[in-house]
Amino acid sequence: GIGKTVEAGLVASELIARGEADRLAVLCPPALAEQWQRELREKFHIEAELVLPSTVSRLERGCGPGVSLFERHPYVIVSMDFIKSESRRLDFLRACPDLVIVDEAHTCAAPAESRGADRRERPSVYRGGSHQRHALVRGLAEKPGRHLVLVTATPHSGKEEAFRSILGLLDRSFLDLPHDLSGEANRPNRARLAAQLVQR
Repeated sequence: GIGKTVEAGLVASELIARGEADRLAVLCPPALAEQWQRELREKFHIEAELVLPSTVSRLERGCGPGVSLFERHPYVIVSMDFIKSESRRLDFLRACPDLVIVDEAHTCAAPAESRGADRRERPSVYRGGSHQRHALVRGLAEKPGRHLVLVTATPHSGKEEAFRSILGLLDRSFLDLPHDLSGEANRPNRARLAAQLVQR
C-alpha cells in the first residue's frame, strides 16, 4: 500500500543497470513471494525464480555438482521461513548474491534475550524463528560490499532495542549510539543515521 516493493525495485534495477550488482535475492514472507515476482517482472523486467519448499527440488535438479541454485539463478525470491533453517542458511550465506532485499525487516530484529550488556555479541545458539531470521540477516550484513536493503513499514515498533538491532544490521557501530540522540552534540550521529534511511 505505501510503495515499499516499488521503491526497493527501483534501487535494485538501478544497481543492476549500473553494474554495481550482478545478482539479486529478495527475502520475504512466503505469502508475499509471488507478489514480489510479479512486481519485479511487470515493473522492472527482472525475471526472478521463486525459492520455496514447493520449487526447490526442481531448481536444484538444474544445478551441476557443487553448484548452489543461488549461483545458477541470478535473480531469486526466497521464502524467509524456508531459508532460515541452519542447513539452508549456510548454503545461502555462501552463495548469496551481492544485492539482498529483506522485506518485513522488522521481523529480523534480535530477540530481546539475545540483546544483553554487550550488544555486539551474537548469541551462541539461535532458536526459534526470530533468532534464525536475525542470524541469517546478520550473516548477510557481515560481508563487506554487499548491498543490503531493509524494507519495512514498521521500522520502530516502540521497542528501542529492537530498532537499534535493525540499525546494527546496516552498521554495527549504530549499536553503540547513545540512547538519547537529541541535542546539538548528537547532530553528527543523527546525520549518520539519516543517511541510511529512506522514508516516503
